[in-house]
Amino acid sequence: MPWPLPTLESDLLALAKGYPFEVPGRSYLFGADAVVPLAADAGPEVFAERVPVIAHGSNRSPRQLRRKYGNGAEIPVSRAWLADYDVVYSAHVTQYGAIAANLQHMPGTRVEVYVTWLTVPQLERMHETELGGENYHYGEMAEIELTLEVGPVPTLSAAHAYLSTRGCLIERPSRPVGLAAVAAERRAHGALVQEAAIALVRDRHRPGIDLDRHILATIRDRTLRRDLIAAMAQHALPATAPHFRILEG
Repeated sequence: MPWPLPTLESDLLALAKGYPFEVPGRSYLFGADAVVPLAADAGPEVFAERVPVIAHGSNRSPRQLRRKYGNGAEIPVSRAWLADYDVVYSAHVTQYGAIAANLQHMPGTRVEVYVTWLTVPQLERMHETELGGENYHYGEMAEIELTLEVGPVPTLSAAHAYLSTRGCLIERPSRPVGLAAVAAERRAHGALVQEAAIALVRDRHRPGIDLDRHILATIRDRTLRRDLIAAMAQHALPATAPHFRILEG
C-alpha cells in the first residue's frame, strides 16, 4: 500500500464507503497547509512545466491528494468537463475496499472531472500510487474535448490519465454503472453511490455476508480480494476508451 491505511475498523469502513471522496465543486489549489480556490485569472505560469492528468476517481479529492502527498506539495487542480465519456465503476476492488472508478467512452455524455497539474516529481509519486498493481495503465488521451473551468487555455484537446485494466462493473447486461457522486449530463445508464456498488458486488459474489464484514475481509485478505476481482472479471463489460494510448503500466 503506497499510503498507510487507518487501523480502526470504523475508519477503514468510512474510507471504503467514502470513495471517491469529497471535492470542492470548483477549481482549487492544493497546498502544503490549505486548499484554496484557484483564482479565475490564474496565469499560464501557474500551470507551466506541469503535466495535465485527468482525475476521475479519488484523485479529484483534496483528501486523497493529502494521503498521497502529505504536506509537501502544491498542485493546481482544474475542475473540467470531458465530452463523450462517463465516469463508471471499474470491475475491481481497491486495497482499501472501495469499488474504483474508470472512464468509459459514451458518445453524447459529458462528465465532470478534475485535472491535476503535476510536476515531474509529483507525477512519479502518482505513478507509485497507481501503477504496479495490475489495475491501471497510464497514458495519453488525444483528440478529446476537455473544457476547463480555470486553466492556461479554455479547452484541452489532450491530457494524461490512469485507466483501469479491469473493465467495467455492470448492473444490467452490457450497461456500466455510473458513479452517483460524479456529475454527468445525458448519462445513458444507471448510477449508484459507493455503498450500493459494494453491495451489488457482495450480492453477486458473496451473498449473505454482512456488508461491513465483506468490506473488512476484502481489505485484510489479499487472496480473497484477488479471487473476488477474478470473479468480477467474468461479468465485466470491456472498457472502451478509443482516445487513450498506453504509455506505462
